[in-house]
Amino acid sequence: MRRPAAAFVLLILICAASPAQVNREDLLDPLPIRDQFLLSNGFFFFEPESARVLAENESVIAMSAADSNTFAKSAWISRSEFGNRGRRAALDELANSRFHLGGPVFLVDGETHRLEIAMHRGLGRNLELGVTIPISTIGGGWADRLIEGVHRTLSIGNANREAFRRNSETVYLQTATTQYVRERSVGYALGDVAISGKYELKSLEDRGISMSVMGALELPTGDPQTLDGSGSLDGGLQLVASRDFSRTRFHASLGILRLGSNGQLGTKPQVLVTDTFGLSHLLSDRTSAEVQMTISESPFRDIGIAEFTRRSYQLSIGMQRRIGRSLIAYAALIENVLSFENSADAGVAWGVTFRPPG
Repeated sequence: MRRPAAAFVLLILICAASPAQVNREDLLDPLPIRDQFLLSNGFFFFEPESARVLAENESVIAMSAADSNTFAKSAWISRSEFGNRGRRAALDELANSRFHLGGPVFLVDGETHRLEIAMHRGLGRNLELGVTIPISTIGGGWADRLIEGVHRTLSIGNANREAFRRNSETVYLQTATTQYVRERSVGYALGDVAISGKYELKSLEDRGISMSVMGALELPTGDPQTLDGSGSLDGGLQLVASRDFSRTRFHASLGILRLGSNGQLGTKPQVLVTDTFGLSHLLSDRTSAEVQMTISESPFRDIGIAEFTRRSYQLSIGMQRRIGRSLIAYAALIENVLSFENSADAGVAWGVTFRPPG
């Protein structure tokens, strides 16, 4: 964590010295939180963003980070481990012959730590370009005890977490055509770099309404063997819209993703739909609160595992705060709802956005 944490602190210090001005309306922008499922770390997903484009020659630099805990498993593991509190090593348990009777089996247990640096530039004529550079790692993490304690307090159960060791990493996926196994972190690595363009549809806008269309291309710069990349050229189109009501903004986006194949995890080229709906409200001239729901089809829906044929539902609740003239910082909690075996259990996200001198 040392290098990403040092970069994060350095960016805050740079931002504090910048004389550029952020607007009150920037506090109503959606939280830039993508799908958090551990197994999807290397796949391309859109992040919610403003429907407005930057003015000509205006720039924004953002750094965001998210830590997410995933504990997901196939139905056969849930039934086999029901009531087990042995805290065994996951791969030792999965070596039992009862888990190899021909049907697909998966266990995804671990935490992702993802850092992204994004740079956007307004080119005029309602056009904005951007680039996003992700750096991530997957490991056992630290949050298992905390999550289990919260689940017990809320009396919602721990979904057989007690059967396996806390804060250990296990990614085990076995289908009719694919087997992927890992239990050891390889440290921080570069992910797939994304290049995006956004065009604001001024002719379709009305007072308080903003609309834009966005296209993105993700380059295969990450390693699919470590789940840092997809191993293919991915991309998508997204329609983004928002409606302002004085101190409140409703925002929504509908994205179509075109993902290439991933040989490590056995996925084929496919088209997915993902969308986000949210509400932002100004609590003061310097503080806002946000709630948003992201609904996504899984990139693993066609590999023969029933749990992955369902859509994932990710709820994010957070706040944004303007600091000085140039900096906006945000923090958010992330939780899966409705469907629990194809998404991250819980997560936290935070970040900063600033406008360098023009």
